[in-house]
Amino acid sequence: MDWIALGELLTLLAVGLLTPGPNALTCFGHSGLFGPKANINLIAGMVVGIVTIELSVGLLVDAISDSSSAMTTLHWVGMVFLAAMVVAMFRFDPAGIRVDTNINGVLGLKVGIGMQFVNGKEWAFVIIMMTKFIEPLGGGMTGISTIIIVTTTVCLGAMILWTLAGGRLNHLFTEGTTGKRIFQSCGVLLGLLWIGFFIQGPATV
Repeated sequence: MDWIALGELLTLLAVGLLTPGPNALTCFGHSGLFGPKANINLIAGMVVGIVTIELSVGLLVDAISDSSSAMTTLHWVGMVFLAAMVVAMFRFDPAGIRVDTNINGVLGLKVGIGMQFVNGKEWAFVIIMMTKFIEPLGGGMTGISTIIIVTTTVCLGAMILWTLAGGRLNHLFTEGTTGKRIFQSCGVLLGLLWIGFFIQGPATV
């Protein structure tokens, strides 16, 4: 195993976690509204989705890298999704939800899985990781498995931290104006993320 490559992989993950994406903001917001326990099924779904995408991309990375049109399509599908998330964050009113009657939350396993397939940030980072680190980390299934284990472990820890942070700030989400401002702030962060990916353009491999 190339330990320098492993360090580079962890650095790339750190950059990804420092720029909150749909997964992090969804865990934060959902936990803030319904409490940390409501995120158990949501996070489980996210993990299943992440592993599925990483395994699929890892196995098909050669075919994907040969098609610039496929890469461009993935990029713009993700961009549309991010734009929709920005709009949703600004329009969402948390005060309109009765938390006490939704103790299991409104987002579960299926939503967590489905989110990953339309998460532009997820696709971009997975494609970069798989094309850059499969060979240095052992090649073939060894390299793919190493990347999946490392990324899933780090991302799971991050989602738990976002969930706990949202749970501790629960009271802020139910205070009308304050709750709306929190989601609007998340919308601004997502907007900046969208601008960053727009400037970067479709991923090249």
